[in-house]
Amino acid sequence: MGNGQDQHYHPVILQSLRRLFALRDWDSLTAYLDSLSNAHFRTAGYLIGERLLQEVTEEDFWEVASRLILWQPKAFVVTMAKAAAPRFTAGTLSVEDAGFLRLAASLRDEERWIDRQKLLMNWLPVLRDPATIERLFELLGVEDPHRRVEFLLRTDGVAAGFVLLRTLRFEEHDRDFLVQTCRALMKRAADPSANRADSLSFNIASMIRTFFDLHEVRGIFSLSIQPFELSRLDTDFETFKRLARKV
Repeated sequence: MGNGQDQHYHPVILQSLRRLFALRDWDSLTAYLDSLSNAHFRTAGYLIGERLLQEVTEEDFWEVASRLILWQPKAFVVTMAKAAAPRFTAGTLSVEDAGFLRLAASLRDEERWIDRQKLLMNWLPVLRDPATIERLFELLGVEDPHRRVEFLLRTDGVAAGFVLLRTLRFEEHDRDFLVQTCRALMKRAADPSANRADSLSFNIASMIRTFFDLHEVRGIFSLSIQPFELSRLDTDFETFKRLARKV
């Protein structure tokens, strides 16, 4: 929402926003934002996302986020997504919050696909519970396994890897797709510019290769998976996590 020249702080704007937040006067909030210059509008967005929304109740968070996203999505979807991410991590927001359930329902039509994409790309990396990731996909109407896999391949972390394996079960008839996904993980692991825990991606690729018996996928796979581990790989997150983190 802006460039490197944007101001993230302005005392007068912050004071005005604090007053509106204290009154919980959300109609006046959008009217106030609408009255600002482009530069001050961007500053107000930063102040709302980086400061004010970190302090409010979960009910007020979703009330403000919903109003701003539905009012001006291009300006506010990423700002609101970034504001929510640390609160998901801290446990002060949940995908089961009533306010988010209402927002998610209002974003489910195809015209809002870009908005849902932006939320997913900001939130998937911070979610540590596979069930929460699957629930977020469900709430935002991302049911197609291919679409889910696209997001999961762009998301680091063990939880995303576990959901990736579980998602691929729905496509086990499409061997080409399984092989393609496995190779994409291996490519990600070998990317020198990725600056990520490469052994994790490679281990996940190794587990997917073994789980689906993808002998077409060539490589040096040193990860040893016992038959009893293989049988629970897609149902037991602790087993998956232990194998994924093996050095």
